[in-house]
Amino acid sequence: MKLLAEGRASEVFDLGDGRVLRRFKAGGRPEAEALVMEHVRAHGYPVPRVLDVSRNALVLERIDGPTMVDDLGRRPWRLRGHARALAQLHHRLHAIAPPKDGLAGTGDTIVHHDLHPVNVLLGPNGPVVIDWTNARLGQAAVDVALTWLIAATHGSFRARTFARQFAGAAGVADVRRGLPGAAAFRLADTNVLPQERRRIEGLLERGSPV
Repeated sequence: MKLLAEGRASEVFDLGDGRVLRRFKAGGRPEAEALVMEHVRAHGYPVPRVLDVSRNALVLERIDGPTMVDDLGRRPWRLRGHARALAQLHHRLHAIAPPKDGLAGTGDTIVHHDLHPVNVLLGPNGPVVIDWTNARLGQAAVDVALTWLIAATHGSFRARTFARQFAGAAGVADVRRGLPGAAAFRLADTNVLPQERRRIEGLLERGSPV
């Protein structure tokens, strides 16, 4: 199998015939991830089709196209448009009524909790959201603030510029309201690198950073 992508928590392999295998390195919840993906897809949200579920992997529809972050690397002038598109993906997701059961968390809103440009593929029919490992019930403002926080603490000027544009499109008030919860979530994540932790802590110390 050809390795297509690798992240901190999973690897994606090409299976051929328009399929990919997403294999979790540790701690994945394939059944829960498939549940939320199928639910939001049934409501018209752009996610890959789930083709099979196993103990530590998902077989998914292959979406051909670059990630949003890769596209920004090649065409930085699209930054504002991509920031607005990402904000719209948040708004669309948060408008979907959650399933009656099977989704962990507290709250009355489906949240992705990792919805940033790396996890958006620009497919032939538009953007498609991938990597639903952190999806749960929660608060929309925290979900929005997480996206802002990931960009704002990335370390590059382009990412910080993207964060500003995203906050303007998604709602600065929502980012500010959700920031304490977003920061707590990131700092509790063992996959967050030490330099990212220092940036988050420094940002919080400055007060009202948005």
